[in-house]
Amino acid sequence: MFSWDLSGAKFRVSRWVCGYDKRRLSSSLMKWGISSGDVLMVHAAWRTTNGFRGRPVEMIDTLKEVVGPDGLLVMPSLTYQNESSREFLSREIPMDVRRSASRMGLLSEVFRRGKGVWRSLSPTHPLLAWGSQAKAFLEDHDKVLVPFGSGSPFSRLLDMNGKILTIDAPFSAVTFTHFIEDRVAETIPVPLYEPEPMEGMVVDHEGTSRKVPVKVISGVANRSRRDHVLEAELLKQGVLKRRRVGNTRFGLLDCQAMTEVVDHMVASGRHFFDSPQ
Repeated sequence: MFSWDLSGAKFRVSRWVCGYDKRRLSSSLMKWGISSGDVLMVHAAWRTTNGFRGRPVEMIDTLKEVVGPDGLLVMPSLTYQNESSREFLSREIPMDVRRSASRMGLLSEVFRRGKGVWRSLSPTHPLLAWGSQAKAFLEDHDKVLVPFGSGSPFSRLLDMNGKILTIDAPFSAVTFTHFIEDRVAETIPVPLYEPEPMEGMVVDHEGTSRKVPVKVISGVANRSRRDHVLEAELLKQGVLKRRRVGNTRFGLLDCQAMTEVVDHMVASGRHFFDSPQ
């Protein structure tokens, strides 16, 4: 009896009909304006049908080669998914900077295990970074009460004219949005944070455990956020650029331009949070 392996067929089609290699990926990234010395934050969802003719580590190597050792390659490495920070902290699971796996996709976990990659000490929003300034970029993440607020690595993305690249990941995965929310918190029609900070356990590079206080986004803010409204405005203003290579969908954002769009929205009385009923 004849049978057709649909998943295998999709893989073969994506690899050979829509396939691309490291060289094409590199040239595409540079054509889009990503260059040596850039600070690039990447949100990625690895798909076997993405068409990339290589392993995840080879895609990461390509990203490193494009930004170069004088640049910075950054990825999120949250140790939880499909739950809020409050729910995660309530389970009292330590974030071990050396051992806790990233739940932000295969590329993030492969990147975490790579040579020369540093990880920040935030219990809820740890970041990974590679490059000559990686350690300084991530420094003192555990000492800020808001993990994506002023003084955090997320604020340094703006200070350093960072760029954001999504690889088969939705716009809602972009965590820099939380930094922007914190900047305009007083204009949001609902409380952005829970009234009281929570504590998360962090195990540092020396194996020492300690509790780190952290503010968490409120449940009402998470329910009221409308990412699609911000996404539509960024597309309209040409700040969010969609690209495609092979069977992989990319999105490219400039942190400064993204921040300016939100500032303009707020100044004109618009927002991407619903008002309470």
